Amino acid sequence: MNGPSTGLLEPSPPLAPRGGGGGPPSGGSGRGDGGRESGGAGRRELPLTNARLLLMLALMASTMLFAGLIGAFLVLRKATPIWPPEGSPPLPEWLGWNCALAVASSAALLVAHVAQRRGRGGAMKAGLVVGTLLAGAFLALQWFGWQELRAAGFLPRSSNYGGNFWLLTSLHFAHAAAGLLLLLRASVLALRGYLIDRMGPSVEIAAVSWHFIDVAWIVIYFALHA
Repeated sequence: MNGPSTGLLEPSPPLAPRGGGGGPPSGGSGRGDGGRESGGAGRRELPLTNARLLLMLALMASTMLFAGLIGAFLVLRKATPIWPPEGSPPLPEWLGWNCALAVASSAALLVAHVAQRRGRGGAMKAGLVVGTLLAGAFLALQWFGWQELRAAGFLPRSSNYGGNFWLLTSLHFAHAAAGLLLLLRASVLALRGYLIDRMGPSVEIAAVSWHFIDVAWIVIYFALHA
């Protein structure tokens, strides 16, 4: 009697892969997902955010408004033989003091803006607080200066000169009040410990808006003294 066959106990030879070659099947390698990865890496954040776009549009509209009014004022100035009209009080000294406050506030906000970009939270807070206080002083000085002009009888209905003076300064006061609100918001966020990396839009919008307001005031100052 023959011995038991061991053929069933021996391992079967490995099957040859179909299609030849031992490489991975087509479309199944790690590089196969490269299309999705390259598509995600190709996405870039737009440099112009909605906040920046809105700020640009607002500044463009305000620039055209101030340019038209200041231009009309200068045309009236050149067409009038006696300027300012007789009986008009001299331009108050607080106009010049407000120019100094404008320059100082812009300098403080420039420090805050640069400090935020460099991750220096303490300097950013200090610049925002100082700039906001100077902006508040700017508005307070203009308000009390108006009261002195009213007491002296220099009103919008006094003359064309008075009407243009009050129009330009009142329009600028409205812009400065809106700018002060932006500064207050940014200052409160900074003092409450808001993340410095997320303070960029608030600091940028507040600082750039106030820089524009300061430049507009300086232009108005020289236009009134032309």
